[in-house]
Amino acid sequence: MEISQENINILDTKDMLGKLKGFAVQCKDGYSLPVPSLSSTSVKKVILSGMGGSAIGGDIITAIASESSKIPCFVNRDYTLPSFASDEKTLVVIISYSGNTEESLSVLREAIKRKNSVVCITSGGKIEKIAGEAGIPLLKIPGGYPPRCALGYLFFSSYKIMEGIGVVPPIDKNIFTKMEQWIEKFIPEKHSNLARNLAEKMYNRIGLLYSNNRFYPATTRWKTQLAENSKTFAFINVLPEMNHNEIMSWRYPEWFIKKCLPIFIVSNNEHPRVDLRFEITKEIIFKKQPEIIALTTEGESLLEELFYLIILGDWVSFYLAILNSVDPTEIQEIDLLKQKMGGGHL
Repeated sequence: MEISQENINILDTKDMLGKLKGFAVQCKDGYSLPVPSLSSTSVKKVILSGMGGSAIGGDIITAIASESSKIPCFVNRDYTLPSFASDEKTLVVIISYSGNTEESLSVLREAIKRKNSVVCITSGGKIEKIAGEAGIPLLKIPGGYPPRCALGYLFFSSYKIMEGIGVVPPIDKNIFTKMEQWIEKFIPEKHSNLARNLAEKMYNRIGLLYSNNRFYPATTRWKTQLAENSKTFAFINVLPEMNHNEIMSWRYPEWFIKKCLPIFIVSNNEHPRVDLRFEITKEIIFKKQPEIIALTTEGESLLEELFYLIILGDWVSFYLAILNSVDPTEIQEIDLLKQKMGGGHL
């Protein structure tokens, strides 16, 4: 199926297109929300706990904090907390868009028992109720979105909380203008745009995304968006780690290699040795699969580079959904899993 406005109208029954177009406004609104005031002096470590679309923001914050903070940050995707979350000096940030995610509810209850410092970010649900009963600071964000489409609210409200305790630096608000400009490049009205072109190249192929460690949150977002929106596989890895193992995979099975589309995502600010590794790795893979895509990020900071990639990947996943003749919002298998798990939220 071709990418046309007619086919978008037929398949995009819940207006994923509108959500993508409005993403920059959502991000700006998320950063403008009033956040709970927390004490920074007692926080020695931060655990950002969530699942799926609610956890990606934690990945981004961890990446930023690793370059700017002496307070270690960790992302938790599980029912339980790690053992080092042992006292009130550990700040546990519960991030659940629905407020009913069973893993997040489990972690919230455990954090209360451990007497951790806790703050919750949600649109409502059981988490809002528990937080209210326990007197836990809560940031309530607007509801009505699929969780993966609420990243602007989830991330920028989380970021503002972390900014308040000195874990991450203040945001340059020019990022929201840049987001609008990037989105404008990828809308369907722009018949020749990078997102559309990438989707067409990825159609009926298996994307293998390679980046540096700093961009891992963005490639994770690509993988999950391609799964949920496009209903297709993608795999990710980072350099230099990939050079120590996966590079040997480019031999067998030959049928798989023929279906693969390697996508190298690089920055103008690469470590010189990583930059060299990218070039050599492309040379090696080219002999096995000559169709290689090289993407260079835009943006002047890590946060800007990550959101350029996230916006690009979201649009790629939307266009690839249209090519795959699927509704980008529909998540039938996830809904079935929730039903068989007892009707809870994932």
